[in-house]
Parts: sequence; structure tokens; C-alpha cells
Amino acid sequence: MDNMDDMPFSSKESLKLFILESMSDIANLHKALDHPTRIEILARLLTEELEFKDLQEKMNIPKTSLANHLSQLIDCSLVERLDRGVYQISFDGEDILKASAKVFLDIKIREQEKLEILRLRYEAMIKRYTKIEGEKEMGKDKFRIVELPPSKVVSFQEMGVFLGDPETKASAKMRAWVKEKKISGIPNNKHKIYGFNNPDPKFNKETGEFLVNEENPYGYEFWLTIDDDFDPGPDVTVKDTPGGLYVVSSCYGVHQLGEAWKELYMWIKESDKYKIGSNECLEQALNDEIDGEKIEFDLFFPISKK
Repeated sequence: MDNMDDMPFSSKESLKLFILESMSDIANLHKALDHPTRIEILARLLTEELEFKDLQEKMNIPKTSLANHLSQLIDCSLVERLDRGVYQISFDGEDILKASAKVFLDIKIREQEKLEILRLRYEAMIKRYTKIEGEKEMGKDKFRIVELPPSKVVSFQEMGVFLGDPETKASAKMRAWVKEKKISGIPNNKHKIYGFNNPDPKFNKETGEFLVNEENPYGYEFWLTIDDDFDPGPDVTVKDTPGGLYVVSSCYGVHQLGEAWKELYMWIKESDKYKIGSNECLEQALNDEIDGEKIEFDLFFPISKK
């Protein structure tokens, strides 16, 4: 985002200084576009000049309302009134309308690209554990909406060169630290365990398999929650997590993870209230088990309201 070729400024610093010196004028200009009616007026004048009565007829709004909005646009030099009572969009009005439409479109494209990246990421996570063979009806009571609060965590992250490698390494690292700190009975209410891929393994779309080796490692990160006054020591990474909204389901054993993630993903796709959120997908271990087939999981899929 450092490219300034499309801007009449030599650097971000010069852009910043210009904006700081012109804040009020820029804010007033944006105020002219802060109502859908004024945007509609500019759009309708974009291709033709219109008399007041024709503009009112096309927009189907009261005379006083139209006159007020036109007055504001004229004051900002975005619309011009010709001698015979005809209105036309000005060069400035056309420029700001084009610029606003382009920025809006760029934002929506980036949103879609982000959602596509998230979709591929979550589908890859599902395929890591199982192949999607067919859909089945899911009970509504299987899923619950949970708001995770912000929390302080100790982070343990490791890289690996085959599937399951970084999970094992990161788990061993976490358990060694827990033993050193003489923390017992984890996981518990004070010390919850969450895990997620970081970074994700590469996924080959053509073969439908993960590409994991010495040239293409991936990582796994565990979070262990701690109280704010807990002293973790100097040799570990401590993070403040933001919390967030999740849809949650449970499963037993790593062999069920793929199917459980798939069902969560399908639940969001079919939901009329929620969409995919931007936080990490989290796998919470509910019991202290090293054997993956005996671990009880709560799976947290990030969501946000539509």
C-alpha cells in the first residue's frame, strides 16, 4: 500500500501533512455526500441536465427536501444551477462521485477477496482431517453462540515438516512450561487451552492434499490462558487476545475434527444471521489427554453478524 502513483503527493508524509492542514474543508466536502438523496442527485445529473420539476419527478421526493439538498450541493460546488432553472453536475461533482464509487468498489472487492481467502483456509482445514463426501442434516441444538472475553495467554508455537509434527512439539513445549510452573489440573477455568494452525499448511488444489515437508513446513500454536496477575516468567511469549463472537460445537477425538469443522462451516454458510468472522479458528482441549483419540474438543469458528 506504499504506492503513491495515483496520488498527487510524493509520499505518505506529504499526504498526511496536506490532510492535517485541510481537515475542516475535507470534512465539509464529505458532508455533502453523507445523505443518499444527495448522492442520487449527483448520479441522476451525471448523464444529463435536468430541470427542478424533472428531477423531483424522477426522485419522487417533496419540493422542499429536493431544494434543500440541491442547495447544499451547490454550496459545495458539486452542482451548478444554470440561468433557465436547469441543474447540472459540476466537474468537481463528477470527480468526487467517480472517486467515491471507485473507493467503495475497491473496498467491496477487498472484502470479497478476504472472504474467499478465509473460505479456502477453512475448507483446507476441513480437508486436513477428512474428505467431504456428502451433506447430512444437522441438529440446531448442536451449535451454540459464544462470546469469548478478552484474555491474557501464554503462547507456545512450533513448526513442523509433517502433519501432526508442530502440534506434538508445541504441546510438549507447553507441558514442560506447565510442569516448571507447577500448574496442576489443566485445563481448568483459570488455565484453558486453545490451539490453531500458525501458519497454515500449504494446500494443493489439484491433488486435494496438503503439501508439508522440509521446504514447506507449517506451524501450530497453543494458547494457555492465565490471570492478569500471574507471572509467566521471562522466557515465554505472552499475548493479549481480543476475544470475539464464535459458533461452537463439540467433538471427541482428532478423527472427528474434520467433520466437526465442516459442519460448523456449513452452519455459517446457511445462516441468515451470521457470516464468517476474522478471528482465528480455535480448538479448545477440554481434558488432559496426550492421546489424540481421547481428547474432548470444543471448536470455535469465528463469526460476525450480517
